[in-house]
Amino acid sequence: MADMVVHARGLYDFAGDVDNGELTFAAGETLTIVAQDIGEGWWEAKNETGEQGLIPEAYVQLLEPPEPSFPPPPPPSAPNDQWNTQHGGGNDWNTPQVGGGDWNSHTTDSWDQEPPVAPDYTNHNNQGYHGGGMHQQASEETWDDDWDDDNDDSSGTTNTSQDQLPGSGNFGLSAPKREKKQLSPNSDVSRYGTVKKSFNRFSTFAKTGGDAFLMGTVSANVSESDLIKIIETVDGPAWNYPSQPYTCSIKSPKKESKLKGLKSFIAYQLTPSFSNIQVSRRYKHFDWLHERLEAKFTCIPIPPLPDKAISGRYEDDFVSERMKLLQLWVDRMVRHPVISQSEVFNHFLTCTDEKKWKAGKRKAEKDEYQGGKFFLTLQTPPTSLDMRDVEKRMEIFCKFVKNMDDNVRNMLQIGHDSRKKHLGPYKREFQKIGGSFKQMAETFNLDASAHSRNLTAAIDYTGDTYNEIGDMYEKQPKEDLDPMIDVLFEYKGMLSTYPDVLKLHEGAIGKAKECERLKEEGRMPESDVTAVIQRADVISFGTLAEMNHFQRERVVDYKDMMKKFLAGQIKFYREITQKLESALQKFDNA
Repeated sequence: MADMVVHARGLYDFAGDVDNGELTFAAGETLTIVAQDIGEGWWEAKNETGEQGLIPEAYVQLLEPPEPSFPPPPPPSAPNDQWNTQHGGGNDWNTPQVGGGDWNSHTTDSWDQEPPVAPDYTNHNNQGYHGGGMHQQASEETWDDDWDDDNDDSSGTTNTSQDQLPGSGNFGLSAPKREKKQLSPNSDVSRYGTVKKSFNRFSTFAKTGGDAFLMGTVSANVSESDLIKIIETVDGPAWNYPSQPYTCSIKSPKKESKLKGLKSFIAYQLTPSFSNIQVSRRYKHFDWLHERLEAKFTCIPIPPLPDKAISGRYEDDFVSERMKLLQLWVDRMVRHPVISQSEVFNHFLTCTDEKKWKAGKRKAEKDEYQGGKFFLTLQTPPTSLDMRDVEKRMEIFCKFVKNMDDNVRNMLQIGHDSRKKHLGPYKREFQKIGGSFKQMAETFNLDASAHSRNLTAAIDYTGDTYNEIGDMYEKQPKEDLDPMIDVLFEYKGMLSTYPDVLKLHEGAIGKAKECERLKEEGRMPESDVTAVIQRADVISFGTLAEMNHFQRERVVDYKDMMKKFLAGQIKFYREITQKLESALQKFDNA
């Protein structure tokens, strides 16, 4: 007897990665299951047109086999045709009703409505660490099985930034995962006039647990090792910087595979300076770390990671470019006085043991000091803050962030245009001049007399010089424009994350004012209001300390960026001058 054919119906749309042997299908599409023993939540299937590939198990629903094809005997009192009319044609076994709406359309702004339970397969595996619909098929056999996503190096749903530059290298930084972090020009404007968000001003504040912290409904005995100290400086509140800063290098990207070569990925080798012990990390490890940092450090904007790519992810240029951008991201994190000293970041940089990695991962995901509870760990100066002074500082900083964001985008556009001109028009113009000189030399070369020979050679040399200058224009962006664009894109990403931090602080101030009003109306005891204001001060201290750090980093980064850009420009034009002077000397003996 032949094996029974197994069918499944798609529950969700799935955009498969052809390079990884995956099969694209739509919700409601019927597939023939070829193999269910691939492992790690993946099956092999074939669609109705005969295309075959890997599919995620949690994206489909197996269809029950039909009843046996032979019907039961008809009752004696009814003819066969009547029985068939009454009982036949209704066995539509392969059309189950799939409930729920479009869960992909759910955004984090809709705080009051949860999406239907379905796996988040932005990254490919049903052990995805984003939660929702995780299967327990994963074993403890390999490093990544409990949260695998082999789409960490490419994604069929990637959104490419409009500001991303063409040419070699991907300079774009990914847009924040959550739509609520976008600065929409048409969204509502907060009281500061610059933080543009469409949701209620207390929504972020309440969602992160800030409201619970402010009202004193959460508390904990924070150990000394978990405390984060904020100090007073001439520039205002600041994080207490570590006495022994460190660095971390990312090198030696390696292409690795699993599932007997069906799934492949790039692993990067990280080496922190404090241990000099190398650890191997994939893009999805960075993605997990980013998610954990966002969840924990409420008042610290976490810069986005580099974009995922749809194709070409194993080409040398792409791997090198991604590694460079990941290095910039890690450099930013290790320079942060809070993040660089955190347990989750240290775990990411140092853990080489599989069991310890998984234990540390679970611990980080269950960290009790996430969201609003993070403020319980802040050890602030004993002085109180003047709320009016804080609001003034915040208003100035909000305006600064908005103007800087506009400026960064403008500079990126100008850099983009200049880069295109270097690669095209500038090079062509100089080579046109060079070509005309070369033609002139060919004409003069028809005169073979001795007194003309040196002049012809000098003009021919000048033509070569201008052709070389054209080539120099084409190569120059790598020396000055590209490094500047990298910094600007990094800051574009950082600035896009600031609205949440500023909205959270605004929510805290608004709540404190509301409590003061209740006190004046005799509806809230003065002691309770005092406690609320003290806790609002903690949120303000954390926000102001992070603002201070941002400005310090900006000064260092922009100073270095401008020095490199101008030094590259000076070297470039100096070499052009030297080439022109060399050509000029040829005419001295003409």
